[in-house]
Amino acid sequence: PGAPPRTVDAEHRFERDESDAARRQAALTHLTEQLGARLRDERQTCRVLTLTVLYADRTGHASITRSRTLPEATAHTPRLRATAHTLHGALGLQRARVRSLALRAGELGDAASASRQLTFGPDDDRARRIEAAADRARARFGAGAVRPASTAGMR
Repeated sequence: PGAPPRTVDAEHRFERDESDAARRQAALTHLTEQLGARLRDERQTCRVLTLTVLYADRTGHASITRSRTLPEATAHTPRLRATAHTLHGALGLQRARVRSLALRAGELGDAASASRQLTFGPDDDRARRIEAAADRARARFGAGAVRPASTAGMR
C-alpha cells in the first residue's frame, strides 16, 4: 500500500467541445505543468508520456491515444510540454471538436537514480533553476501561484 504510483495522470475537460487548436495547446501546457510539478513533488521521473484525446463525432464519443517514449526519464516540464505538443500535433486534428485531453506519465522511476544528459549551454540549467523556484513558490502559496500566462483561469 505504501508503494509509489505506477502512473501519474492529469486531465482537462473543456466546458464545451473545443475546436480551437490554440486553446487545446494551452490546456496541454497546463496539464504538463501539473504533471511536472507532481512528479517533482513526489521525486519521480517518467519515461513514457501518453496523450488521450476524447472528441465528439457523429456516432457519439470517440477517443484516440498516442504514446511516446522519452529519450531519458524526466520530470522537467519543458521536455514534457514539448513531447505533449508533438503528440497533439501529430494527430492532425484541424477541425476536430475535442471534449477533453488527458496526459499520463508512465514508467515512473526514482528521480535520485535517473540519469541526465549534460548540455554545454546555460539554457537548460537556467530553466531548471526557474522550475525549482516556481516549485518552491507553489509549495508556499498554492498550486496556482506560478503558471504560464496561457493557462490563466484553468483549474
